[in-house]
Amino acid sequence: MLLSISKWIVDYIPWIVNLAHSILRRMEQMFENTKRVLAENVKRRRQEIGLSQEALALSAEVDRTYVSQIERGIGNPSLLILCKICAVLAAEPAELLIVKSMRK
Repeated sequence: MLLSISKWIVDYIPWIVNLAHSILRRMEQMFENTKRVLAENVKRRRQEIGLSQEALALSAEVDRTYVSQIERGIGNPSLLILCKICAVLAAEPAELLIVKSMRK
């Protein structure tokens, strides 16, 4: 019986459980921020080179609605899709994932 009580005490330590929840929440926020940055950069770059969403999608071999989702921060492109979009936009993936003010 002593073993089962000590196991319960080790499994449930409130500050560790709350810490894990806090870490996950921060990770989700960072992920959403990264999607937002990607969205802004893809749209800005696409407009700079004078492409429509449809032209970008056709050249990158993805659906136009998916390009729209990416530009609105809803879509979560795979690395392959991101690389295809970068090739069309003549940009490196890192360029599209960095906040504009941090660029030189």
